[in-house]
Formats: sequence, structure tokens, C-alpha cells
Amino acid sequence: MQPTTRWARIAVAAVLAATAAASHAQDKPITLKMAHLVPPTHVFWEKGGKPFSEEVTAKTNGRVKFEVYHSNQLGSDYLTILKTGLADIVMLVPSYQPDKMPLSTVGELPGLYSTSCEGTAKLSAISRAGGMLYERELKALGVHVLFVNALPQYKIMSTTREIKSLQDMQGLKVRAVGGSMNKTVRALGGAPLAVPAGELYDSLNRGTIDAGMYPYTGVKPFKIEEIVRHAVEGLQLGGANIMFAISSKGWNALPEDVRKVLDEAGRNAQKSMCQGQDDGEAALRNEFVQKNHWKITTLTPEQAAQWSDKVKSVTTDWVAEMDRARKPGAAVLQAFHDASGK
Repeated sequence: MQPTTRWARIAVAAVLAATAAASHAQDKPITLKMAHLVPPTHVFWEKGGKPFSEEVTAKTNGRVKFEVYHSNQLGSDYLTILKTGLADIVMLVPSYQPDKMPLSTVGELPGLYSTSCEGTAKLSAISRAGGMLYERELKALGVHVLFVNALPQYKIMSTTREIKSLQDMQGLKVRAVGGSMNKTVRALGGAPLAVPAGELYDSLNRGTIDAGMYPYTGVKPFKIEEIVRHAVEGLQLGGANIMFAISSKGWNALPEDVRKVLDEAGRNAQKSMCQGQDDGEAALRNEFVQKNHWKITTLTPEQAAQWSDKVKSVTTDWVAEMDRARKPGAAVLQAFHDASGK
């Protein structure tokens, strides 16, 4: 046998072995742990996490499966859970970790979008790779966003007081999630109190708080429609933003074909979740009025303008806070404004 022939055969064998190994790796089953903070009946799961995981499993022919941990089963510090690998995919709520994700709270500011789908499209544009928020915050955190959601604009819902004017807000104890939402409540004359979503029912029922800021689609999983009696709408007071994300390290470790499926499923889940919430807002509003006898006040354009004037300082203060922390708040805010809402 000629030396060159022998070495050629060795090379071919090596290539075949490498190809076989790569093929085996491509076919290897993958189980992804997914953790989030809401019950399985919540719209975040029903319209987002659930269809996402089901689509991924279906399109990979069962190769990728999920272990799901609802309602903070693995803890509540989701950035740490993601970083330590306790879970592979988590739901991040920037307003719950404003010290670690200050720029990501931008979407909570008042006056930025009208519908969930409009806000979601804007948030997605700046938080995916190459977007302003990704480049200035998420990349350094080692976060790769799979899909996002901007909740419908929050309404103020009360058990004790019919809210028809700014005067009715004075001294009202309102559940807010912190950050910009606290500032919004204060600007309107209320007193913000931090209450986890899971404790909202008991806090309202005991009178610890008088009202909460929430979209209609977030009400039923916590049964607060049973005790709320009044609501005010017709405003853009802001809404919470969420991100379903995987670590950058975990993303890069996945086979390319799996990454492609995750990306496609994420975009589909994003559309499903925002559309489900926009459709649900109108349907649930009618249900709460007819079945639970809520009295809902819709502000006139003139009244809404008065309320909006009161909360303008919230955005100004947020940008100033980012400046003091040497964060590009103004640039991220402008990027959100400029992003397409389609």
C-alpha cells in the first residue's frame, strides 16, 4: 500500500467518524427546564409559554422536551436562576429586578403604546440581538431573548372607591410593582404599595390596599374579579414588560437547527400572547361588568389629557435616574419610540 493511499484512507475514516459523531449529537434528546412566576392558567403561560414549548417539541419531532416549573417553584430571582443553570429558560420581569435590569423597565413608562401587540413589537425590536436594549444591557447580562410581551395598559381597579376623577385618587392605597409604576401612582395622588401578584386578593380583601394596577387579562388567575367593584380606563399609564429568555451560553450550546426552531416558535408565541391579551381585554371587561357588576369609568379625552399631564414627570425622572447611573436611558427610550409597533 502506498503511504499516500494509507493516509488518505485514515483521513476519510476520520471525516466519517466526525460526521457520525456530529450526526449523533444532532439527534441527541434535549430537555430544557423552563421556570416562571405565574400559575398555569395565566395568559403568560396559556398564550405564551405553553404554545412555545409545544411548537418546539412538535417541530423537533420530540427531540426537544421541557420540564416546566410554574409559580416560582425554583425561586423568584430569575436572573440568578438562569445564570446558575438551575433553569434553562426563564421569564424575566424587569420591574421585579430594576437594580439588575434598569434599562429594561423602559416599557413600563406611561404613554408609550396603546395595545399589547404594539408595545410587544416595539419591545421586541430593541431587545433582540442588535437592538439598543440588547446591546446596552441584555448582552452584558448574558441574556438571549426568545420572546417578549408588553402587557395591555394597566387600569386602576378598586374595591372601595369609584374612581371618576383625579380627586378620587387622593390617598388611595394602590398596589404597584415598583419603579415607574410607583412614580405613576404618586403623580396621580395615590400611595403605592408593593404587593406580589399572588397576595393581591388577600391584600384587597383585608383592606391592606384599596386598589391595584392591572390589565383585565391578569385578573382571573388571582380571582380578584370577585372583590373588585370599580375601575377606571382610557389612559396610557404604562404596563409591565416580560421576557422569556435563555442564557447566551445555553443558546450558543444548542445545535443550529434547534436554535432555528426556538426562534421561530418564540416569534409565534409572541404574536399569540399579545393578540390573546388584546382580544381578552375587551371580552373580560364585558364579563366583569355583566357577571361581577363592576362599575367602569372611561375617561373622556379631556380628562385623560389631565391625567397624562400629571404623569409626564415619571418619564423625565426615569431618564434622569438612568443618567445618574450612567445608563443611556434617553437613547433606549428613543429607540422604543422609534421602533415599529407592527
